[in-house]
Amino acid sequence: MGRPCLADAAACIAAQTARPREWLVVDASGSGIEVPPAGNVPVRVVSSGARLLRARAGNLGFDRAGGARIVVRDDDDLLHPGFVERLSDALDAHPGCLVAYADVRVDTGDPDRTGVYRFEYSELLLLRRNLFPPNGGMFDASLVRERGVRYDPALDWFDDWDLWLQMSAHTPFLHVREELAVYRLGLSQSGCWYTDAPDADPVLRGHEGIVRARFAARRELAEARHAALKERARALAAAGRWPECAQAWLAAHLDYHYDPEPVIRYAEIALAAGDAAAARAPVDNGLALMPDSSELHRALAALLDRAGDPEAPRIALARAEALAVEPPYDTRIPQG
Repeated sequence: MGRPCLADAAACIAAQTARPREWLVVDASGSGIEVPPAGNVPVRVVSSGARLLRARAGNLGFDRAGGARIVVRDDDDLLHPGFVERLSDALDAHPGCLVAYADVRVDTGDPDRTGVYRFEYSELLLLRRNLFPPNGGMFDASLVRERGVRYDPALDWFDDWDLWLQMSAHTPFLHVREELAVYRLGLSQSGCWYTDAPDADPVLRGHEGIVRARFAARRELAEARHAALKERARALAAAGRWPECAQAWLAAHLDYHYDPEPVIRYAEIALAAGDAAAARAPVDNGLALMPDSSELHRALAALLDRAGDPEAPRIALARAEALAVEPPYDTRIPQG
């Protein structure tokens, strides 16, 4: 759109430790833009000659991109120098995955309100919410050239979530657990953070509803699969088949990392077997993913109590009770 922040985008490209084949800039203004150089990375500007919203601009970029892999970014978003190298290396090491994504810092413009997109991948989680903004991912160009994945021009918002959901029908995603990009919410002006607010734009809320409805059948299947994994674990517990039960709870956890029950049940089995360390590890790992789960803090309190620590269980239980009353942050900003 010709905004001044395009210079920051150019600097990010120039600083990449692995040189991209090209920086393709879509002139969405349709009126011509001045594009800063990007170091030794070739810059190519394409335009339809008309003003384009993001979905149509993105599809034009897909049509013109020449590389084997693609990163989509708005002009206001930042990439750390290792972004291209780390995600490309990850895809090289996992040929069964066609999409890799990194952790992304949210810059709201207010240092007291920030967050991080830091989510473990599962199909069910992606069907429930977006896991990363456009500049968090890298994907194989075959998804758009051969599999027909495109932005939906009918969507002015949530078009990136729709895009990732289309891709997830063709490939698992690979999470690179490093903070490698910045989503500058203060410059995006999208309003997508406020769909749950009473004064949210009804059109924006409607576009979110379109995406949810479009993938409702897949979401229901994924939820049923997760419920079946947990039901199998419960059946094994009832039969007293504890080693198999533990593995079943682990499978349920790997299917959907953000359900506290598999973590707690697995820890209970380890504790009953007399292995306090094996019981503590999954609870600690679960709290790293879900630091504000009151259920997990209660489970931690029980484990610490069994270990004979007089003070730590009280602290963990107090934390659980506080979380049950009031969330500690604005849940519209992702905490991962």
